[in-house]
Amino acid sequence: MLHWYRIDRPGQHRGVPEITPALPLFAQLRRYTLAVLGAAETAADFAAVLYTDAPAGGEAAEIEPMDVVELERRMATTLPDGWRLGQVKSEQPSTQFCEFRREILGEIGRCLLVPVNVLIGDSSKHNYASGRLDHQTYFKQLRIEQADLGCRILDPIFATWMAEARLVIPLFATIVTDGPQWEEATGHTYFWDGQELMDPAKETRAQATKLASMTTTLADEYARQGKDWEAALRQIAKERALMNELGLVLKEPQPIPDEDEDDDDSRLSDDDSPSDDPGSDGG
Repeated sequence: MLHWYRIDRPGQHRGVPEITPALPLFAQLRRYTLAVLGAAETAADFAAVLYTDAPAGGEAAEIEPMDVVELERRMATTLPDGWRLGQVKSEQPSTQFCEFRREILGEIGRCLLVPVNVLIGDSSKHNYASGRLDHQTYFKQLRIEQADLGCRILDPIFATWMAEARLVIPLFATIVTDGPQWEEATGHTYFWDGQELMDPAKETRAQATKLASMTTTLADEYARQGKDWEAALRQIAKERALMNELGLVLKEPQPIPDEDEDDDDSRLSDDDSPSDDPGSDGG
């Protein structure tokens, strides 16, 4: 068993869960929810109340204070002289209840850099830009944890497995551990679940630009999707070969117009348009 935790000081042998700072917030959220629920139940327990506007000692029929009267469904009745029938207003949950819960859950999610819309599964109060912006730090945190997991946990497991493999697989046993063949044999990559594209059109254009300028590689781009680039290229080659065999022609994709450029063109005012005045020579 491998214990994976962040070491904050020398000699530390136990990790502190990242959710630890938010534990008191769970208790506050539970207390507030129970208080709101209790207030709503208390108000609902009173079906009706009798009250009078007459002053103390005024003209009103004598009734027993705090007396309980059984009511029947769909009945018509009369009240004592000077008394009225009313109901207790339910003041809970208040309009701030949802906002309070959302703020508390947002503070809880900050311990793990999880956006509040992911935490509660509701993006009704987010637009597309704000939701995408909130996800950037979340995805970066996931990549950091994946890299740390691969370095500190998966690599030692893989090294142990290779040491055992040298004892049972003759091919590995003949390879020198400090030679280039061993580095080639032990080269490995971890594939994690890919991330959905927020804006496929724009991100595809950016991806094509980076590949053309050699600022990224196919391995990196396929890894972002959780795919093996070698397996993907072999699959593409098989598909192209089968299409050629069947006489199918793959059309080149049409360039996607940039929405920002279209917006810039649409912002031209009447003053920017060419003049139709024959006396105007543009000079």
